[in-house]
Amino acid sequence: MNNISQGDIRQRPDVIRMKRRMGIAYGIVAGLSFAAATWGIDSLLLSRAHALYPWLKFIIGAVVCMITGGLAGWLVAHFEKGIFALPIYLVLGLVFSWLIVALPFQIFPRVVTWLNPEAGSLLNYTFYEGFGSRFWIAIAWVSLFMALTGVLQLPTTEPAAFSTTFFGKVGPLLLCSVIMLINGVIVDSLNNEALRMAVLHMDNTIEFAVEHQGKEVDRAMARTMRMSSLRVVGDVISQPRRLIVGSYDQFLDQIHVLVRFGDSWVDCIVVYNQPSFCQYVNSPSP
Repeated sequence: MNNISQGDIRQRPDVIRMKRRMGIAYGIVAGLSFAAATWGIDSLLLSRAHALYPWLKFIIGAVVCMITGGLAGWLVAHFEKGIFALPIYLVLGLVFSWLIVALPFQIFPRVVTWLNPEAGSLLNYTFYEGFGSRFWIAIAWVSLFMALTGVLQLPTTEPAAFSTTFFGKVGPLLLCSVIMLINGVIVDSLNNEALRMAVLHMDNTIEFAVEHQGKEVDRAMARTMRMSSLRVVGDVISQPRRLIVGSYDQFLDQIHVLVRFGDSWVDCIVVYNQPSFCQYVNSPSP
């Protein structure tokens, strides 16, 4: 009788809805956590470096990951069979892996062009043939963590649906969050880090030059901070600025960082995170 009663309870419509809501929440939290680690930290650091649209990649990534993650979580809860969890989350891993490569190199410049045609006209984002290998590397890493997240959904969320304690309810969400945060931190170095570091180093050089404008600077320190890279554009560096990656080579070793000083655009070449040379894209305003 007890077994029958337990089975009847699990098939009650309100219980089924509760388990599916828990599955959706599990998938949404997994997607949000992945986006936070993959693009959220990147966006936070860029926002502190005067970047143009620093939160754009995170917003796009979070929306896509939360929607697809919630759908995956609902599907697993709907079927209620662990055998379906692994393939569903591996498909989700393919979506996330595609986004890791497509977002910075294809989606971001298109959205920037839509938001700011002037800035977009200066961007030259090339999707090199070699970028396909980045996709396969992303799949290798993401699939491992996705498989673990998917396999754990039913064993952790079903008991949580019947739990009467707060920790019992949020425990599975915290677990999948930790797994996906670790995953995101790992794949951040695949594309985001190189693009981000070029902007951060260029901004540091500009900030140092502005702070020491008109002052005597030790030659060794000036060389270390690459102040010579700003010699041509020194008359505009004190104006408000916004930085954005303009173009890059296929290995992300040489990156052009566009800087808008007031109404003037400047193109700065950063090689291996070392600012090298800056020149005007258009003539400075009189």
